[in-house]
Amino acid sequence: MSRRAVAIIKGGLGNQLFAYAAARAFALRSGRELLVDPTSGFSRDGYDRAYRLDRFPVEAGIAPEPLRLGDPKGPRHRIARSLDRVLPAGRRGYLAERGDPRAILSFASRRRTVHLNGYWQDEACFCDHAEAIRRELAPPEPDDASDAALADEIRGKASVFVHVRRVRYSPRLRADYYQSSIDSAAGAIPGVHFEVFGDDVGWAREQLDFHGLPAGFHDDSRDEIRDLFLMVCCRHAIVANSSFSWWGAWLGHNPEQRVWTPASPGWPLRPARGWEAVPNALDSDPA
Repeated sequence: MSRRAVAIIKGGLGNQLFAYAAARAFALRSGRELLVDPTSGFSRDGYDRAYRLDRFPVEAGIAPEPLRLGDPKGPRHRIARSLDRVLPAGRRGYLAERGDPRAILSFASRRRTVHLNGYWQDEACFCDHAEAIRRELAPPEPDDASDAALADEIRGKASVFVHVRRVRYSPRLRADYYQSSIDSAAGAIPGVHFEVFGDDVGWAREQLDFHGLPAGFHDDSRDEIRDLFLMVCCRHAIVANSSFSWWGAWLGHNPEQRVWTPASPGWPLRPARGWEAVPNALDSDPA
């Protein structure tokens, strides 16, 4: 019987992508079949979020009910976490992220089934299988003809996406981080064209100076996966302190890509190799 890894998927879309990527790379390294648990991680989700990876070409099966640990505060989950703390490494069947996402790189178990519970927000957790991860997490092409035409237009430009997170979000980046990054991109990229996405595009219109350069403001979004697809089409990126931003840039990787990222994101979210850290301050009160 084959060995398997069960990834507990949870959080918003960006964190779901991290949880899958690390688990997929772990499964490939350890010769295990990958299954995803699409329900346990959302049983106590306070934002009414749900599993979204069914929209992506992931290569993982859905864990059957007996392999799902259920409510994170329920008895099955509590027992699994407790055993994780006391069993010798080779006998553990559950790995929870506790501060260091890279712990997944050294995890080895003789158990037939292991459960992985974490976000693992570090490219090091899956960069050894980057090609497979980018293929399996490629956002789906839009069905709408106008979105498809917009994607072609964005691909044909020296496009830089600017992603803002403001609404019910803490800590928030201040305008000076975005302005500094925009100024840098304007000076470094000939023919630059900005594409602005996020949950408060109106704030970006009012607070940021694009120096009269072309800028598209995408404030009519109907689907975050549609936004992610368009962001991936951009050649360069100015990311927020957001896992969703992170994936927009990482999935759009190309040899000439430049990515500006906050030096102090306020989250345990590590920038990918080659990204340019920009000094920033944070506001802790949600908008």
